[in-house]
Amino acid sequence: MKKTILLAVAVAGMFTLAASAQAGEPLHSPKGQEQANSLRKVPGTTPDMIDRSVKAGSPKAIELANSLRKVPSTGNSIDLAHAPRPTMSPKDPRYEVALRENATKSFQVAPLK
Repeated sequence: MKKTILLAVAVAGMFTLAASAQAGEPLHSPKGQEQANSLRKVPGTTPDMIDRSVKAGSPKAIELANSLRKVPSTGNSIDLAHAPRPTMSPKDPRYEVALRENATKSFQVAPLK
């Protein structure tokens, strides 16, 4: 009997606590409410306002930087991210070699009839 009364009081207390909790607006002072309700306009930049005609550096330096971005490749590109991982530990010195071998393994597709 005492357990059921205690349980009923606990449930009633929980419902009272849940009913009094509100997820409404936070309490502000009158000045704080004015600032929270007002819209603030700040200066911004749009792509149309940006002047892209001026580039930093000399033309020779820009050409050199662009040439360094491109790396000549002699063969097929190697996709190390999607290659099957070797079964050895990544700390093993042979791990890099095994990973590259797994990435460059070629396969032959059967011809269609």
